[in-house]
Amino acid sequence: KPHRLRRVNWLPPIICCLVPWGLFTWLCWVRSFKMHYTSPAVANLYTAAGFVFVLCLFFMMVDRYYRRRAHDAVTPSWIVFFFLLCTPAVLLGAGLGEYNYQVNMRPFYDVADLNSYVEVDPVSARGQQFMDAGRIQFTEESHLDLAHSMGFKNDVVYCVAPVTSTKLDGNSTGLAVYDFWAVGKNCCSGSLGGDFKCGLYSSKHAHGGLRLLDDTDRPYYRLAVQQAEADFNMKAVHPIFLYWMPDPIEEVDAYETAGWRLFTTAVMYCFVVNLVCVFLALALISKIASY
Repeated sequence: KPHRLRRVNWLPPIICCLVPWGLFTWLCWVRSFKMHYTSPAVANLYTAAGFVFVLCLFFMMVDRYYRRRAHDAVTPSWIVFFFLLCTPAVLLGAGLGEYNYQVNMRPFYDVADLNSYVEVDPVSARGQQFMDAGRIQFTEESHLDLAHSMGFKNDVVYCVAPVTSTKLDGNSTGLAVYDFWAVGKNCCSGSLGGDFKCGLYSSKHAHGGLRLLDDTDRPYYRLAVQQAEADFNMKAVHPIFLYWMPDPIEEVDAYETAGWRLFTTAVMYCFVVNLVCVFLALALISKIASY
């Protein structure tokens, strides 16, 4: 008799291809983007639901195994393969999403919620006017006053350098108030002062700053500013701490771009890997069924 080909049920392979990919995409999105920032409890609830789903699959797989064992049946089952695809999808989706959030999207959201200012003149501007600033672009004449930089050591060295300008009022040799300070860690010698080498300190194109938002570091930078005030007879009323760079607005947008690029790349790779795994499983099951 001619060998009859078994009819393939395409529903389980399609489910195995799309559902794990959907889980990965959903959890990676939930952990990466705005929901995690504005409603972390909801994001955690969705993440927990993903893990509960995988746990239910595990119990279904175990139950099916013992039922088949009781009837001496050892035919292959899609539920095992489905579980093996969904488990890493949930783990990697949640893990990669959390990584993307912490490295790219959280810094973006932190600064994006604050205001951006351009053409700020450190000669006339005061820190109190920019307490809601996340990004500040200074005038072309602005630069770092490296000679009056200072550091404060507490396990690490917290370094600060005032933002000044070559365009001063009248014939004065310094600013009346130094409220804008570039910051960095372990890039100066400490209390000796005058050797700030943090970030793009020497770039002629750097005239902007991305605001420091880490509350744990701010008190130490404030102590460094107080040391500079005492040593150089300077005055800082409402100091604002910044990471010195050419274009802080572009820098923040780069965080968002990197976050979406990582997400879309991971989603595409996940789909391809899932598809390959399903085709390999189909080939293996067909081979087993042919014996």
